[in-house]
Amino acid sequence: MPTTYIPTIVNDEAHADGIWDVAWSNHTNLVISGSEDNKIKCWDGALGELKFELEGHTMGIISVDVSSDGTRLVSTSVDSNIRIWDLERGKLIRSIVAAPVEAWKAKFTPDGQYIATGSHNGDIHIYSVETGEKVKSLATKNKFLMSIAYSPDGKYLAGGAEDGAIYVFNTETDQLAHTLSGHAMTVRSLSFANDSKTLISGSDDKCIHVYDVEHGQLASSLTGHSDWVLCVAANPDISKQQIASCSSDKKVKIWDLALRSVMETHEIHSDQVWGIAWNAEGTKLVSGSDDKSLKWFASSGSS
Repeated sequence: MPTTYIPTIVNDEAHADGIWDVAWSNHTNLVISGSEDNKIKCWDGALGELKFELEGHTMGIISVDVSSDGTRLVSTSVDSNIRIWDLERGKLIRSIVAAPVEAWKAKFTPDGQYIATGSHNGDIHIYSVETGEKVKSLATKNKFLMSIAYSPDGKYLAGGAEDGAIYVFNTETDQLAHTLSGHAMTVRSLSFANDSKTLISGSDDKCIHVYDVEHGQLASSLTGHSDWVLCVAANPDISKQQIASCSSDKKVKIWDLALRSVMETHEIHSDQVWGIAWNAEGTKLVSGSDDKSLKWFASSGSS
């Protein structure tokens, strides 16, 4: 019998404005939300209670990502600043000034030493966490890179573009390994499964694609959302073969990758859902929406 996810915690007024991204930290068990209200909030992952806020950005928060050890947070904003935070102390470590739209979505390398950001001109910029300096740039085809993801083993770095293309780089050589096609519109979100070989993408064409990155091939296409797919997230528990997605259609869906079908659909948001994230164990997830709310889900049988 497939695992079902039950809505557990509801915070309908988590922010003063729409929530544009969420993340869930390892070890520290914090849920991080970034909002159009310029604020980043850190919540107790188990109880849903606000722990602390991170302030400093002067415009809406585009993305939040937590290092694999759970100690660092990177945020990007419409204000063109990349900020790196100490999650244990709730303090700013470093602010990096990027040129306008040079830093869209940002992700940590698996070792936490660098961050990668997509940009408007199609370059992926790599910054040192320790110094804040830009150490390299990887060029694509000059189309806005709206999404970015590292494989858990650090071997691949993928960027999704506004024209539907996905560029996969080999991080050891900085060479383009594959250009993945299939999407007809903007690729809003990318997520690697824990096998580091399976890449999930969500697009404005309403489709979710599953790619075999080793061979550069489209493995399957999942349809069911009736509007833009804004975020996809692979369950960290690879044995479950699950992904979560959220959309402009206001829905959250859980998919079974083995069966290539939707397991369940949750209609508990009243506006488009921009972000979704799993906890480290893959037993819970959280979604954030333009309706200002955060919603927690837990698999039946999990504490």
